[in-house]
Amino acid sequence: MEKLRALTLDDLPACVGLAADRGWPEEREKWAFLLRVGTGFGLFDGDRLVGTTIVTRFGDEHAAVSMVLVASSHGGRGLGRRLVEHALAFAGTPVVSLHATSYGKPLYEKLGFRSVGTVTAHVGAFGGTAAGTSWPAEPADRARVVAVDAEVFGADRSAMWAALFGFASQVRVAEDGFVATWRNGPVTMVGPVVAPSAGRAAELVADVAVGAVVRVDVRDARLGAWLEARGVVPRFTADLMVLGAFGGDRARLWAPVMQALG
Repeated sequence: MEKLRALTLDDLPACVGLAADRGWPEEREKWAFLLRVGTGFGLFDGDRLVGTTIVTRFGDEHAAVSMVLVASSHGGRGLGRRLVEHALAFAGTPVVSLHATSYGKPLYEKLGFRSVGTVTAHVGAFGGTAAGTSWPAEPADRARVVAVDAEVFGADRSAMWAALFGFASQVRVAEDGFVATWRNGPVTMVGPVVAPSAGRAAELVADVAVGAVVRVDVRDARLGAWLEARGVVPRFTADLMVLGAFGGDRARLWAPVMQALG
């Protein structure tokens, strides 16, 4: 029987190799960040990594489950369910969220998750201009960003932000919101985007997207249409699923840090 143990950064090459086996992009930087801010678990057949998941806990309130992968050679053995059940037991929080492909969604539904919406990844060379309505975050801005993020997300993510401020390429703030970017190979990932309206969200995105090939994971058709008109087109859609009930003012969350973080 495959053995389960915690993953470390030493397992990063094996994680990237497993992702390639399933046709996922390499995303080495993303894996490394998630293994730093969360707890990864791997299933091993001998010395070979054949399954993964990562749990990122936000205090005692919420956990995000991500990177649920099983090697193509080990499909159909119930390993995905074993990984997710272990992740849920480890999380121990009243709310657990994840983003699901159509392939994984039936398993999550069997485990009690329900879909609460969809998120569409828009990717492309941004053809718009900067709005000029935000400015680079200073150290003095960080406490406000973390506090507003907690209001919006419904959980204290201060530990994640402590790492994200160093990992991010940009964090920009405005009086009514903020935006961050981080590098994922050749693509600039835009998120989170927190704003009071679709129009303000678009302005924040514009301030970080000029001259870049970007990806924005969009939950709202208005922001999606704005991006598409500027060359950032829809590529794929995932279900946002939750076990329990979300808190926070999620109407102000226009894009997540990454789908792996809820």
